[in-house]
Amino acid sequence: MVSASLASDGACCIEVADSGIGISPEQLETIMQPFVQVDSGMNRKYEGTGLGLALVKSMAEMHGGDVTIESAVNEGTCVTVRCPAERGRYADPVKSRGAGGASD
Repeated sequence: MVSASLASDGACCIEVADSGIGISPEQLETIMQPFVQVDSGMNRKYEGTGLGLALVKSMAEMHGGDVTIESAVNEGTCVTVRCPAERGRYADPVKSRGAGGASD
């Protein structure tokens, strides 16, 4: 599931959730480091370099945002990216409702 919403402070929140294999608490500590994968064995089931979450975290932080991960083994994972209102077109959500065009 993918969803997006505006927080009460105008921040943009993007959430990606699944009901997959989940991530253990020990693995959560390192999962956002570059080239780290939950399953790093030679016979792993899933391909990839382990850069996805590290890139998401880096890009969010470049915009003054953050990434949080909630997960439970065998239940799934929810990753939330939050970017502050200042990074959007309008820092004030009320102002954006009255926007008439690009010159506002």
